[in-house]
Amino acid sequence: MFDLSFQQLVMRAIATVVVVTFMGFSVAGFARLLGDKGTVYDGKLTLNPFVHIDIFGLLAGTVGRAGWTRPIEIDPAAGRMGRATPVIVAVLTMAAIFLLGNLVLLALPWVATNWPASSAAFVDATIRMTADVAAWTLALNIIPIPPLLGGYLLASLAPDAHGWLVKRHLYISIVLAALVILTYRNLPATPFGELARLLGAR
Repeated sequence: MFDLSFQQLVMRAIATVVVVTFMGFSVAGFARLLGDKGTVYDGKLTLNPFVHIDIFGLLAGTVGRAGWTRPIEIDPAAGRMGRATPVIVAVLTMAAIFLLGNLVLLALPWVATNWPASSAAFVDATIRMTADVAAWTLALNIIPIPPLLGGYLLASLAPDAHGWLVKRHLYISIVLAALVILTYRNLPATPFGELARLLGAR
């Protein structure tokens, strides 16, 4: 079924953990900056991967290079921007992930000159994969359903519908992961692939 090597799967898994953990931390951090202290009380303002990793998002990222976090609740009433708060948080988080995908590549010259030769090729490839996963994750997360970042648009426009979907995020994650895994070979030929390439994917 898969034409991915064990090494490719390991690199994609590492990259997904890095990107998704940073995504969850960014959502919580930007929500806090905009006035919602709930993410702090919920323990989401952390770089602990176990807080943010959605197992199905990890599976999707490992195979298809696009992952997502566990849902992080943002209370529009607590934010300084009212009902626009979740959308602003999502946009800021997307910008942060885009920057992450570009900034990690700055480490490549250092790896080439300072990293032990025995593992330098693996580290180099993993860094490049992290940039790739960041771009693909951004492309997928524009879909306006939770637990994807685009779901925060729904939270602003239709909070009741968003809340209903969040309660069923496990089923949504399973379906999303299945779709990504079953179609990962064809994803580059879809509009998501075009967007991912615009965002820096190889």
